[in-house]
Amino acid sequence: MSPEEAKKVEAYLKKTLNPDINLKARPKTPDSVEAYLGDEFIAVIYKDEDEGEVAYQLNMTILSEDV
Repeated sequence: MSPEEAKKVEAYLKKTLNPDINLKARPKTPDSVEAYLGDEFIAVIYKDEDEGEVAYQLNMTILSEDV
């Protein structure tokens, strides 16, 4: 995911979910970024390209001991 794409996705998430969300690049994995709420890691966002369509998938894991 390019830095420009990450900025657009981050702006969308800030507007729709929470203004404190920040995205950080994953140097060894260029097709995704990490999502943080403040200093806490909350999810990974993957770029998915299929038949000319582009989508972004947010993958959030919630551990049973956290609920």
